[in-house]
Amino acid sequence: MSLSDLFRKQEKKPLGLYIHIPFCAKKCAYCDFYSVTNQNLQEEYVLALLDQIESKKIISKQYIVDTVYIGGGTPSILPEEQIGKILGTLRNTFKISDDAEITIEANPGTLDGSKLAAYRAYGINRLSIGLQSANNDELRMLSRIHSKEEFENTYMLSRMEGFDNINIDIMYALPNQKKETFQKTLDYVISLSPEHISMYGLKIEENTPFGRNPLIKKFLPDEDTQYEMYMDSCKKLDDNGYVQYEISNFSKKGLACKHNMKYWTCSDYIGFGPCAYSFADDVIYSYVNDIDRFISCVDDEKALLDSYEKLSLSQIATQYVMVGFRLRAGINTAEYARRFGESFEDKYSKKLEPFIEDKFVIKTSFGYRLSRRGMMISNYILSEILDFDENA
Repeated sequence: MSLSDLFRKQEKKPLGLYIHIPFCAKKCAYCDFYSVTNQNLQEEYVLALLDQIESKKIISKQYIVDTVYIGGGTPSILPEEQIGKILGTLRNTFKISDDAEITIEANPGTLDGSKLAAYRAYGINRLSIGLQSANNDELRMLSRIHSKEEFENTYMLSRMEGFDNINIDIMYALPNQKKETFQKTLDYVISLSPEHISMYGLKIEENTPFGRNPLIKKFLPDEDTQYEMYMDSCKKLDDNGYVQYEISNFSKKGLACKHNMKYWTCSDYIGFGPCAYSFADDVIYSYVNDIDRFISCVDDEKALLDSYEKLSLSQIATQYVMVGFRLRAGINTAEYARRFGESFEDKYSKKLEPFIEDKFVIKTSFGYRLSRRGMMISNYILSEILDFDENA
């Protein structure tokens, strides 16, 4: 074995880590992410979480962690020392690169200068702040716990504490929302000049207060209005220096979320906590969405599993196409062939022809991508080109 072969053999694989903090002060009317409002469980939960992280020590040697994402729930609802314990345990268990992207999600009303300073000291270098709307009436309708003014105070505090990589979440197609109202939210966010903007269309999920309201859909903007909201907003973000790199995500040049890119490129990541997903070594698995069970059974990995599947190369290729078409860059056919040993053109070009003709899909010098019009019907396009039966 040559020296270069030996070095390649010893190279560690990059890995992303996701930490789920399932606590919220209040459930939002639209949200179906797993979370609880019982704050009395915080200390027990963090202890269980630390145990689960430490249990991965045996596999940690093969990886170098280049992204950490602390999501929820509302991670910023935890006392800062608990966040410090979590990050300390991650560093004691995994090798985390010096330039790793470390993100924490935060909601206005749960942050202050002390927490933000502590986050900086712990090595957190990216914030994702949930605004959703700059209209206080819309915030109340969504059951958010903050006002526009409280958000702005949080944002300015974050800048004062030295955070120079901030994402702001906003939503469009809300009940009774007009195009002009959403554009005011977008204009406001652009005026703050965050490094990253996530812009999501509201989806009515079944097991939520919105989903249980039979009248809610009557108040949603119609499909044409939603389309115009999305297309007009994408154009405005373009004009203001935000590069669209994924259906719902825009960033200043070079500041796309590195952790989320792992999901969209089928790269390895490991999740911790209830309802967290992992994909590593061709295995995809998830944990139960039950905090009590998580706390009581954390030493029994099998008892915590909600799903577990070893994927075939064909199944991973299908996943790769599904998530890859979410990206503005789309599918690089040479990379697809290198990774899966088959021709993307042979498998998909015929199926894509009608969508290319209708300008929903664009053929590029590297492969294929969705146009913005195509992004609005991405689920339909994928359902037409992918054969899920062959991967069963």
